[in-house]
Amino acid sequence: LVLENTQLKERLNNNSSNSSLPPSKSFVKKKNSRQASGKKAGGQPGHKGHYRALVTVDQVDFIQSCVLPSNCSCGNEIKLIDNYVRHQVYELPALKLDITEYQLQQGYCNGCGCKHTASLPEGVAWGITGPKLTGFMGELTARYGLSRTEQKVFLKEMFNFSISKGTVFNKQKLLNAAMEAPVEALLPIVKAGASVNADETGHNRDGKKQWVWGFISSVAAHFSIHASRGKKVLRKMLGDFKNVVISDRYAPYNIFESDQRQICWAHLKRDFTKLSEKEDKVISRIGKNLLESESVLFKIWHEFKAGEKSREELQQKAKPVRKRIGELLEQGSYTDPTLKAARFCKNVLEKFNALWTFLAVDEVEPTNNHAERSLRPLVIWRKKYFCTRSDYGSEFVSRSASIIMTCKLNGKSSFEVLSQLMENYFAGKQTPACLLMA
Repeated sequence: LVLENTQLKERLNNNSSNSSLPPSKSFVKKKNSRQASGKKAGGQPGHKGHYRALVTVDQVDFIQSCVLPSNCSCGNEIKLIDNYVRHQVYELPALKLDITEYQLQQGYCNGCGCKHTASLPEGVAWGITGPKLTGFMGELTARYGLSRTEQKVFLKEMFNFSISKGTVFNKQKLLNAAMEAPVEALLPIVKAGASVNADETGHNRDGKKQWVWGFISSVAAHFSIHASRGKKVLRKMLGDFKNVVISDRYAPYNIFESDQRQICWAHLKRDFTKLSEKEDKVISRIGKNLLESESVLFKIWHEFKAGEKSREELQQKAKPVRKRIGELLEQGSYTDPTLKAARFCKNVLEKFNALWTFLAVDEVEPTNNHAERSLRPLVIWRKKYFCTRSDYGSEFVSRSASIIMTCKLNGKSSFEVLSQLMENYFAGKQTPACLLMA
């Protein structure tokens, strides 16, 4: 009963700083430890302001001169000077869709009587929407989270364009088909990098549990939805990958050897915090010492990232920290296994070398934050829409996320990319993945 009571207390103490729970699901909200300064909210005296720079005159669309009256209020004449005050205002243009009518000639053969109709220009489909509008409608759903009903209202209010929900659905299916080839081509680009950040999150497919897998490099992202969260997905997607995989300690990633892995230190920090909050004094002391060592390690890492230390200095400074953390984990492995601390320490020690790959290999980060941030839009989408109900729905979610995140990593406009993608699709052309690259 004492053991059970201790374990239940630990579960009640779970929050985003000591477990994988997101902040929104923390049972106990931690109060901010910072003391109130007593100052008013907002910018403080001496704070450096940020101002929008004026664009050059050749970038301005309209110029309107504002003239002074000829006389001052005192009755004397106002003398003009050469200089004037420049003030620029940004405004929306009149929102209106361009409507193009294609008049196709018709005729028949004098000999056989066969009827003929002129063809539409290349890149023009028989549908009611052009490539830019079709791409824009897809982005409204994929990036901005508008439902079909909301999208229908938006198009009517903004552009006076009436469209049915069925047509919105059909346009999304066209976009989904157009995205297939470039998204498939993204995975080889991801695997060509020096490292791949990998992570997965839950997804509901018509009430059944599935998983969104994300594989992200510095220049490309590939998401796909699978019914499994196991090793077979990793073998299928990354089976031929020879560089470094950055991930958490989830068991399926053990198919990669330690020298091919980097275990996320952000997850380890939460685990160390959990140990430091244990009621057992020995375990708590070990957890606090691990947190202190982690803090020293990241201080050295940030100095290296800032250019204050070389790679050799980073490795040299990290040696005593590595030794200290190994000793603490060894101590923890001898504690009471019923409190899970010993098992945790033994598991980390088994993959101990995978904690330090970032010290030796360029372009490898010590955390998996890159994958966490990349998956975040899909998590928010899941909170709003709950699930998909077809293969098409799951494909649209993962493919659109792949393209939008890749565009973001390369500083490109996803709207322009989706528009070009639809233009190529209507013209019967393949869209190369390089369209998404910088």
